[in-house]
Amino acid sequence: MKVLRSILLALGLLAALAGCASLGPPFQPLASVPSGKAVVYFYRPSSFVGSAVSFTVNAGELPIISLSNGGYFPYIAAPGRISFWAKTEAESFVIIDVEPGLEYYLKGTVGMGILVGRPKLEQVPAAMGRLEILDCKLIPFR
Repeated sequence: MKVLRSILLALGLLAALAGCASLGPPFQPLASVPSGKAVVYFYRPSSFVGSAVSFTVNAGELPIISLSNGGYFPYIAAPGRISFWAKTEAESFVIIDVEPGLEYYLKGTVGMGILVGRPKLEQVPAAMGRLEILDCKLIPFR
């Protein structure tokens, strides 16, 4: 029983490390945002809970990025009401009335699920987002 537990723990750690290996450089705010647009930073602080689970963040019906543990991604958004959502066995969504020239921070986390972790998206105040995102690394666009 202890051997099986050790093997499962080792596999979990390898999966978590493999997810980290595909991330890019540490957080850098965008130098400029196109006129009339806003930036929405999606980020997911590193956490052991759900570390092997990634989930796709969508804007309406458009998939944007697979948000992995310890990663962030800047999304250039047009003004207007946008529904951002993610889904595994459960769905989480946030609606933002995007205004040009502003920056928004959407924090992603993973909670316990029955078969797979459940994504959670929440809009956080810019001051909090600017601090928490500092430990995240860029998720390359694919």
